[in-house]
Amino acid sequence: MLLTQAGGLESYGATYAFVTESTHADVIDALRLIGARVEVGPAGVPGEGQRRVLALANQARHEHMLICDFDRWLHWIGSYPKELLGLLGHIERDHADAWFVCLGRSARAFATHPVAQQLPEAATNRALSSIAGARLDATAGASWIRRAGAVCILDGSIVTTKATDLEWPGLVFREQPERVQGAFFEGLEFETADAYREEIATCGSLETWILQTYDRPEVLRDRLQLATDSITALLRVTGNADRRTLDGW
Repeated sequence: MLLTQAGGLESYGATYAFVTESTHADVIDALRLIGARVEVGPAGVPGEGQRRVLALANQARHEHMLICDFDRWLHWIGSYPKELLGLLGHIERDHADAWFVCLGRSARAFATHPVAQQLPEAATNRALSSIAGARLDATAGASWIRRAGAVCILDGSIVTTKATDLEWPGLVFREQPERVQGAFFEGLEFETADAYREEIATCGSLETWILQTYDRPEVLRDRLQLATDSITALLRVTGNADRRTLDGW
């Protein structure tokens, strides 16, 4: 599930959510109660859902759009609310000319994730960073997009998976490289465990639950495949774009 338009839900200018048919009805009702526009679609095609909510926000002519995985957003607002609620000011102050800002994780926040996420995502992020010439974290499930960037993305995005992580900034980079930028935050730490407190208690510790859940060959296979798909999407959209040299990382 994804949301656009930054803030603390009720305080946003508008909220759009894409949910799947398996999303609990209480979650959908809660979103609609605060005025969110909820789109329902099939599971397994997150790229389609992302484009649908981005298109709605673009059609409404919003200038600033935050797109964020819902579990990420919930953890962020619960753990670092000032950081999240201050996001608009941060973007306007430090990224005034950006069309696409990869909202990434601080070194500490990144290190809270399972190794099965860290390894593939490090490669994915390195691929984008090597083209952009700056350290970027595009796999945290969050980005800030201005309307000009949304237009670039909607004109060229085709992937149906989370390979949008690299396809989207790649499309903006192809148009104007300097418009793709990055910022790093503490609140984008590992969030999945929030929804599995009973299972973690049964395992005896968070560390044991992470090992049992993530330290498996099939998890590594699937996440490495996503890394491959993401880098392939990046190369497809930036094949002839001017690239920059990445120094110092």
